[in-house]
Amino acid sequence: MKRTIVAAIALLMFLHLPAAAQVGSGVEVGAGARAMAMANNHTAIAKDLSAVYWNPAALAFLPVREFQMSFDGFRIYGTSELSGPGVTIPPGVKMGDHRDRIRMSGLGAMTAIPTIQGGLTLAASFDRPNIFDDFTVYTYEQFGETVSLDGRKYGDLNRWSGSFGIQVAPNIAAGLTLSVLTGTEKSPIYQVITVGGELVDRDDYYDVEFQHKYLGYAIALGASFHPSDILKIGMKVNAYTNLGLRETQFVGNPDDYYRKRFEDKGRAYIAPSGALGVGLTLPWLITTVDLRMTMPYTFVLPSEDTQRMPDNMQARSFKFGTGLGFEAPLPSAPVVLRAGYSLDEYDLYPIIHKFQGDRIDWNLLGPGYWPDRNRHTLSAGIAAFSSGIGIELSYAYQTWALLNAGGTLRQDYSSHRFMTSFIYRY
Repeated sequence: MKRTIVAAIALLMFLHLPAAAQVGSGVEVGAGARAMAMANNHTAIAKDLSAVYWNPAALAFLPVREFQMSFDGFRIYGTSELSGPGVTIPPGVKMGDHRDRIRMSGLGAMTAIPTIQGGLTLAASFDRPNIFDDFTVYTYEQFGETVSLDGRKYGDLNRWSGSFGIQVAPNIAAGLTLSVLTGTEKSPIYQVITVGGELVDRDDYYDVEFQHKYLGYAIALGASFHPSDILKIGMKVNAYTNLGLRETQFVGNPDDYYRKRFEDKGRAYIAPSGALGVGLTLPWLITTVDLRMTMPYTFVLPSEDTQRMPDNMQARSFKFGTGLGFEAPLPSAPVVLRAGYSLDEYDLYPIIHKFQGDRIDWNLLGPGYWPDRNRHTLSAGIAAFSSGIGIELSYAYQTWALLNAGGTLRQDYSSHRFMTSFIYRY
């Protein structure tokens, strides 16, 4: 019954011009203000608690005890453009929206333990490196009908991590992070169709809300190599993720006494990914280059699902990214300035759901969508340190755009994000 209702929702939405399926949520925003100020190019040069996320091996070269707490706030803008036979946009209608959020984004501590063989550092942290925030808002007229849609997603995927980095040779370190994953995603979708100002075909299936709760674990591996005092090389691999899923559907108007509720369980899949970084550390400048890769879902999904995956889905492809980061100390003050730029192929399917006893219904995932503009990140930051206490401020601007295969729906996004971190080393 539940799958039938999902299919009915999809059918009603796809009867009209643009696909209403929302893709593109689940953006990786990362962890730590220093990494954010350098556009998340942090694999080789991580030197604070955020190494738990970016490269646990880097912890081995940090002979300190540190407590860190971070807060961030962001605003995401999204606008829709529609075209096609007979399509017009009524004057004054809403074709986009924005969303604001403020949250605690990180908390944790690490401690170094002297050993005969070299550095050993243990760390524990809570981070929110992935957000689900997304929305599709538009109104258009076609063939005498007026269609208005308001679809949104919001929530976080949280990581509760334990990590260590250990020197296995004088200039070589390895590390591991084991994370418990928790999170909630909510996706209310409302659609209204009118003809001549009169509401028509008003059905409960036009108001639907999905709620997803996640619980699982992930394993990440890291390696660091310092061939000289100025050169650092780092690598991180998100090796394995096991993520359980519980879905609740609400069908009908939220104020309706007869609103229907359905529940199901399944599994969420996240494709393996990794990064390779090279950093140059000079007395007056630190600079780094990162290369990132996300593997296709054909590496993790059961064969019966990958065989049915449409050829035109981005989920079949490798995704790549690269970026630069810089950090420069001021000569006469305990202050450092930071900046960075990254270009990443936008991942339309950061998480894919499969329910018990079902094959994946690819039609619900918006096949045929592709990035029309990949994700650009431009960032900057400043940090001040004194007597073991540090305060970091960072800002990042991102922009990207999505396009469906027929070119009838284009969605343009941008975001502003601010972060502050408080660091105490003792």
